[in-house]
Amino acid sequence: MPMQRYVGQRLYHLVGSRQPDADEANFEILCAILRSMELRTCEVAGQRGGVRTVRDPSRPLTNGEPIQQTVVCFCDIPRDDLPFHARRYGRFGLGVCRSVVAQWGGRPVIYVPFSRKSYGTWAARFPALVNSVLDGLDRFFPDSSDTRSKIEGGPAEDAQEAVDEASSLITRDVQAFLKFWDVDLPEDHPENFYMEREWRKFGNLGLASCLQEIIAPPHYHQALRSILDSLRVGGRYLIGEVEFTSIPDQP
Repeated sequence: MPMQRYVGQRLYHLVGSRQPDADEANFEILCAILRSMELRTCEVAGQRGGVRTVRDPSRPLTNGEPIQQTVVCFCDIPRDDLPFHARRYGRFGLGVCRSVVAQWGGRPVIYVPFSRKSYGTWAARFPALVNSVLDGLDRFFPDSSDTRSKIEGGPAEDAQEAVDEASSLITRDVQAFLKFWDVDLPEDHPENFYMEREWRKFGNLGLASCLQEIIAPPHYHQALRSILDSLRVGGRYLIGEVEFTSIPDQP
């Protein structure tokens, strides 16, 4: 019996962010993910996978985040509380081992609270401060085609390289994981991002080593089992035991 109900060893990825109620479309998305045995990143500037970030100046920070990034996303939500999450992301998805995601660089986002009711406080000022920093980086250190390479973690060879590394680190490891949210929004508001308890990982995630659960309404389970069985034939993928579950409708 876990001591804390609100934490678990699995992270969940539900596939219906565009159409949470479109069961057939979301079933096909889940089938495609399983056949590829890979959870693929969103597309950024025509590219999937790898590490890529693009700032979107038209998107206000208070909408959640300031940049686009090639990440896969998960929610760190206990299994029994997924019905709430499913209202936004649908009833089809995967449960993966949290430890494996962490080993491949996945981690929780950095939630930054603010309140539209506050004036002169840190919470009111911080979004503008972040915007100022991002504007400065865009202005003075735009993306370059510099092909210099060095050992990761090694000392910088000159001031420009040090600045480039600092800018890259801020973008990749801080900006890409920021998530702003309005503390005054009700739990069911579509922009109450805190309720997602989000994790992110740059690059695609292979599923064979971490897939633990497949989520779908019961009448889809047999078709999904057949996909897994076909992937196991001849040792094509060494997939462990996978639990099949469904999310009950929320009243």
